[in-house]
Amino acid sequence: MEETQDFQFVLPLNATDLVNSCGDQYYVKEIFGNADISQKLLECKRKARLGDPFYIFEHFDTYYSIIEAPGSNESTIRNLMRAFDLLYLTVDNLGQDIQPLLTASEPMSNQQRIRYLNLTKMTLYLQVNIVRKIDNCFQQAQREGQLNAQKKRGKQAEQSPENFPDWDIKRGKFLVQLFNVMQCPLEKLWSPPVAEEDFVSMVCDICYRTLELLPVRSDNRHVFDTIFQILGTAIKRFNHAMTFPVRILQILRGTEHAAVSVANGIFLLHEEYGISSVFSILIKGIADALMLDSSDSAVSKHFANFLTEFSNIAPSLIIPHLAKLADDLLDCQSHTLRNCVLQIIGDTVVSELTSEGLSQELKEVRNEFLEHLLSHICDVSAHVRSKVLSIWHHLKVQHAIPLNFIINVLSEAIGRLEDKSSLVRRAAMQLIKSALESNPYSSKLSIDELRAKHAKEVEAMEKLDEVLQEERQQQEQLNEEWGTLAPDLLPFIEENLTEFPDMQFDKEESDEALLQKIVPMMREKNYKEVIVLVRKVDYLAGNQALSSQLKHDEHCVYVLALLKTYHLVAAGLKQSNEEMLQQIATVQFLKDSIDFAVLMTSAFPKLHELLMSKTNTDVFEAVDLFTTGYMFGIHGTESGMQRMLQLVWSSDKEKRDAVSNAYKRVLFTTDQTGRVHAIRVVQNLSKFLSEIEHGHYTAMESVMAEWIAASDIDASVIQVLFERFTLKLEGTTAAESRLSLQLLIMASDSKAAIASANTAIIEDIAVGPRVRRDPRIFTGCLQLLVNSVKSNSNAKFYKRLDSESEFVAKITRLFLDFFFHQKLSDFDSLAMSVFEYFYKMCQAPDVISQQLVKALIKRFNESWLINAEDVSAVATSPEAVADKENDLCSQPPTEIPCSQTQPFTQTQRITQSSTLHRGKMMMPVYLVSRFVFCIGYMTIKEMIFLDMDIYNNMKYREELTAQEERNNRNKPPPPVSNRKTLNVSAMEVRKRLSGVTAEPQQEPDEDLVGATAEDNIAEEIHSIGEDMLLYNPKALLTKLSRFIKTICQKPGEFRDAKLQQAATLTLARLMTVSSRFCETNMSFLMNILSLTKNIRIKCNTVVGLSDLTFRFPNIIEPWTGHFYAQLHESNTELRLTAVKMLSHLILNEMIRVKGQIADMALCIVDENEEIRNITKQFFKEIANKSNILYNVLPDIISRLGDINLNLDEDKYRTTMSYILGLIQKDRQIETLVEKLCLRFPVTRVERQWRDIAYCLSLLSYNERSVNKLIDNLQHFRDKVQVDEVYQSFKLIISNTNKLAKPELKAVVTEFENRLNECLQVNPNPNPSAEPGTSEAESQRGRGPKPKRGRKPAASKKPARRRGRRQQDTSSDESSSSDD
Repeated sequence: MEETQDFQFVLPLNATDLVNSCGDQYYVKEIFGNADISQKLLECKRKARLGDPFYIFEHFDTYYSIIEAPGSNESTIRNLMRAFDLLYLTVDNLGQDIQPLLTASEPMSNQQRIRYLNLTKMTLYLQVNIVRKIDNCFQQAQREGQLNAQKKRGKQAEQSPENFPDWDIKRGKFLVQLFNVMQCPLEKLWSPPVAEEDFVSMVCDICYRTLELLPVRSDNRHVFDTIFQILGTAIKRFNHAMTFPVRILQILRGTEHAAVSVANGIFLLHEEYGISSVFSILIKGIADALMLDSSDSAVSKHFANFLTEFSNIAPSLIIPHLAKLADDLLDCQSHTLRNCVLQIIGDTVVSELTSEGLSQELKEVRNEFLEHLLSHICDVSAHVRSKVLSIWHHLKVQHAIPLNFIINVLSEAIGRLEDKSSLVRRAAMQLIKSALESNPYSSKLSIDELRAKHAKEVEAMEKLDEVLQEERQQQEQLNEEWGTLAPDLLPFIEENLTEFPDMQFDKEESDEALLQKIVPMMREKNYKEVIVLVRKVDYLAGNQALSSQLKHDEHCVYVLALLKTYHLVAAGLKQSNEEMLQQIATVQFLKDSIDFAVLMTSAFPKLHELLMSKTNTDVFEAVDLFTTGYMFGIHGTESGMQRMLQLVWSSDKEKRDAVSNAYKRVLFTTDQTGRVHAIRVVQNLSKFLSEIEHGHYTAMESVMAEWIAASDIDASVIQVLFERFTLKLEGTTAAESRLSLQLLIMASDSKAAIASANTAIIEDIAVGPRVRRDPRIFTGCLQLLVNSVKSNSNAKFYKRLDSESEFVAKITRLFLDFFFHQKLSDFDSLAMSVFEYFYKMCQAPDVISQQLVKALIKRFNESWLINAEDVSAVATSPEAVADKENDLCSQPPTEIPCSQTQPFTQTQRITQSSTLHRGKMMMPVYLVSRFVFCIGYMTIKEMIFLDMDIYNNMKYREELTAQEERNNRNKPPPPVSNRKTLNVSAMEVRKRLSGVTAEPQQEPDEDLVGATAEDNIAEEIHSIGEDMLLYNPKALLTKLSRFIKTICQKPGEFRDAKLQQAATLTLARLMTVSSRFCETNMSFLMNILSLTKNIRIKCNTVVGLSDLTFRFPNIIEPWTGHFYAQLHESNTELRLTAVKMLSHLILNEMIRVKGQIADMALCIVDENEEIRNITKQFFKEIANKSNILYNVLPDIISRLGDINLNLDEDKYRTTMSYILGLIQKDRQIETLVEKLCLRFPVTRVERQWRDIAYCLSLLSYNERSVNKLIDNLQHFRDKVQVDEVYQSFKLIISNTNKLAKPELKAVVTEFENRLNECLQVNPNPNPSAEPGTSEAESQRGRGPKPKRGRKPAASKKPARRRGRRQQDTSSDESSSSDD
């Protein structure tokens, strides 16, 4: 089709330019309306299907009208989609026509070229602009749809994505079609054959727009490949290289999702088109842009995402530019960019710089990169510090850290354990753990063992060095000998080489066989034969070709050198150089191991604090790291493993589970199965138990209960424990047997069947010969037998042992023997276990205990007690013994059995002449102390026996009787759930039933009858304790109590410290029996607490007071001040005891929380770490209980802020920072703000103003709490003249403004303005100028107030003192403002 071409199509800068005619340029003659477009499109469709693309010349105006049509209604969108389909078909036809013409050997005529050039430009112009407009409409439809979904509108938008069917697919096809067109040699359409820039820009622009609009998905990655193939073609063939980096930088700067697609596209350009220079330009452009503005903006984030993505795809391409990026961006302001560059460095090192065959240049590059990572472990940003530590962790996991960097990296990581950011601490602990687990040195890093090995190897190296010295001397001697021998050998060598220049040998003999022949011949000096054999060895070694090329003289020297070697071998010279090098390497390896172990050891003391951290991640990572360190044998981890037991009592289940799993990993993880596994587990448990302190036993028992419930401790482990305990397992030591017994006690505490199934074995050992050698076995066996009865059993009763049984008699005899053994180390535990067994397992335990006490008194009289007047009157029958007891116990206090005045310690019988002292009876003090202790513990067990066992037994009998009566009356029984009698205390029942008011009723129901009966039993038991145990004249405790009081009342006469301790403790235990006895002796006990200097007595008294508080809270309540007084004692043990007891009582609501709790708050800054931890945990617990902490907080602030307390300001701030951090409720904070502001007028000292302002700065503020500050500004307006006070309020403003909503920011701004007004000079101090100021204030405050920071006049006082002077009027200000 040849038509005259009378126009040229010029690509317009703006679409409206086509409407204007200019010379021979094509212009749009008519713009059609929507009504005409449909008909026109039908005509276009008919012509397009004919396959002739030149119809565009006639219908260009139609498509132009569609592009420029206003609005985006449904008909417009339909026309756009129809036009796109027709243009797609048209471009396809164009491509088919133009391809053969452009590739033909003969060029087109000029007229034909111009026609196809116009057609190509017009068609692609229309298609690109149609696609652009559809994209805009599609994006708008998506935005409207999302907006409607967010606002939950039911209204249908004008545009909907459904109006663009399969647009994503069609857009992809369009780009593929565009790429195919670009593959044609389109430049031939121009003359000269260079495509015009506007055409290339138009084609590439739609690609850039698609990058901006379309996010990467798994189903559209091919679209982006096509885009960059088009751009690659434009760069390679159409001179687009200059524009491409500029547009890509614009896209990356403004589009977040473009990072992934651009990174993949740049890599595609490199792989498919060999374009790498573009990336260099991009890197330079990014670096330049970020150096101009490196704040943490969206631009920084977008560029960082791109760099990270590209480094993951093509790390080798980024290495040449990484040094520049590091230099330019690692010092920039944005932590995001620093993280990005450091992440790229880490990934590059792992992927490209870890192989063994690195060149020296690459090693230097790697080391430079690692130095960057190392230096940023101490970056100013916590985000960067945590990121770098994570990168080092990844490098360690990938084994990419050189050995010479490990120590430095770990040193920095250990320093970060004390970082203020929990993210950094967590990353540091993960890195240390990884380094420990994958350390290149040893599976056990015990410093002592490593040092022993090192010393051993150093000694071996020194010995080897001596050997080397001897070898060197021997070699020197041999060399001298050879120097004299060589001239004699040379003629023989020359003769042989001259006669036989090329000797040939068979290969039947080996080198070893020839060597065995040569050495003896060298010793015999048979040199001719030796020369032949040496040449044969050389021949067999394959050196014939080399030696044949040598000259005669050179050959002679060569053979002479060979002979010298065999000469040295024949002389027996050994070469130890290689062995020495190996030994040096071993010593260096052990030295590095020691350095590594020492460094690791230094990390664990810092982890103790993290175990008790408020942040869960700190706790979890610290537990994990301690566990790993313990398994590697790191010194110092034992204490951490013990401290972890404290977390067993945490209220956070995740922490408890973490501890349990950690111990499982340490104790139950073995590489064995079956019995061998059980033995290994028992060994681990025993070792761990031997290391923990006794105070952690209770926590260990709790963990043991979990392990038994989870079957981690199964029947096989229990069997091995019993075998070790009974010494049936071969090789078991006495210490291992005791540890196994202790483990069995812990296990049986949660599973009674462990002990009950083996009662006979335990009883045999308990009274067997072993216990006399080791009384601890006796104590443990009784504890194990006690555990055979379930403490929380659902049974109503259990069978007790007869008091007359043989086993009870044996226990009693053994106890009496142990009682009089002076060297028994732990008598208290033994006595406690005996009485525990009696009262838990035996019938009539009170009778057994009384008989035991009588037996002791009898032995005192028979063997130990000496009376000057009568030494022979000893009763033998039980009746006589009882009478004798009564006689002794009824004596006046000054004549009691143990009235010694000097602490005798001998165990032999004291003769009459040496013991008579003013006619009184004498006895060794250790026996008196033991006897007093037994009385006290027996008293406690007797009270518990009455309160629990007797009460429950009587209740059970009442139930049986009631059941029998109901059966006789044929009445159904009441529900079981109405009454639970097991493990119920009579004291608890009395407290519960004391509130029941007796109102007259016509027919009392059964529940009330049951409650009355229950109350009667409880009252009966109560009366036994009140009236019989200590006040019945015939009761044993009545007489013994006088004896105990006498010892306590006469510390000058009974001066032994242990005796006084036992007596005071027993007195406190006696007071738990009767409220009357308690009330009578309370003041006496308080005098002991106040006056004694014995710390153990003080601690025992504090513990006794705690027990008395539970027993008789109303009696103890007036004396609680003595509890708090102990918190100020200098002795750490006493303070610790007081803190434990007070926290226990307050948390169990036995003591009312009053203002004295401020004394507890001071313990937050105690010098003892354990006291600090317990106190912090206490306040954390009460903060979770209703409003207790909030209610007492004003008292705490008032007490700690008292100037008479002289509390250091740093300690005050530490205390209040912790306590106020526990207040989280907004309502409480609002009220607290007001209360604190009201404290300003009543304070008189600048230090108090600073303290109040500091407390205010610790709170978190919302809109209402800031308004409270504004409302109460009048109370502190003069105090802000103090710089510290002002800075505290500025801190409130800055902290509240962070991440605040606009409403809150507005209120904060108002407060800031009001605060600044307080600092301004008031030129007119007249009261009328300020409505909120009283007349009195204005009279006192005349004269201008200097600005904050301005130097006052000489006659004026400083602003701080002016604030103090004006404080008297604050109340007036308040009243006037309110008015």
